[in-house]
Amino acid sequence: MFTLRPVAADDRDRVLDLVSTGLAHGEGDDVPGLEHLLWGEPREDGLGFVATRDGEVVGAAFGSVAERGGVLRAYVKVVVVAERCRRSGAGRLLLGALEQAARVRGATEIQAGGSAPSYWWPGVDTADREATAFFGACGYALPDGAPATNLDVDLEAHRNLVREPTQPQVPMRRLTHQEWPAFEEWMRETWGETWAAEVGGALRRHPVSCFVAAEDGDYLGFAAYDTNRAGWFGPMGSDPAARGRGVGAALLRACLSDYLDAGRTACEIAWVGPVEFYARVVGAEPGRTFVALRKPLTDDADASA
Repeated sequence: MFTLRPVAADDRDRVLDLVSTGLAHGEGDDVPGLEHLLWGEPREDGLGFVATRDGEVVGAAFGSVAERGGVLRAYVKVVVVAERCRRSGAGRLLLGALEQAARVRGATEIQAGGSAPSYWWPGVDTADREATAFFGACGYALPDGAPATNLDVDLEAHRNLVREPTQPQVPMRRLTHQEWPAFEEWMRETWGETWAAEVGGALRRHPVSCFVAAEDGDYLGFAAYDTNRAGWFGPMGSDPAARGRGVGAALLRACLSDYLDAGRTACEIAWVGPVEFYARVVGAEPGRTFVALRKPLTDDADASA
């Protein structure tokens, strides 16, 4: 038997250990990133539950609620159960608790993944049959829309591309804490609230994991990495008026050069748009794809199936 309760402040260490060891394929290696994902939002914006057995935390589920495009939607950030307790119904119970809490907040649907600006996955990995089956059994289905695509970069194989010198006409530097207020204002006005908040995560990294291009007091572009999780590049954007000057390529290479300096041999480019650009500039290749599985949260829907 499992007991469910809202997550408490003193659960932090136990939950972080559970999540970091319970996620497959090294997905939980970035513990500081996970801590921000699960505890970085105000509690009134976040949802969190733990499952205990004999007083021990053996499962956890976290989510959030946000309005996007006129829809108040809940997002599942992570659901994890200790390996010895899997296939016992704990995951379904935890997910049901998230769904019910989201209903109380007024959410009309819930989505697995994609809780930008604070997310770990754009959706459910299409290659993860276990996760896909779990959410499908709980009533989650694929909505309209194309899958989100990640690209992989072999940093060692393409070291020469990554290390290509920056052209002198590209006025580029690392973002500083001191200029953040002005840069944040530009981000909000140019790229929107979500990207501004996501790039703000770069300030938590040492060194700051964001480069900017600026000229005559105006920002021309930006590129960030590790904003949510280590090893993931993005977001990036450049002013249309500055395109053709090599700004985007220079910013991308600066970020990936930081990875090489830190000893990384590979990275992922998340939620990719211009695939050909990344392939040409740093040799990126198609990687994982993610789907945003969703479920309506109507009054007569069962919370767990």
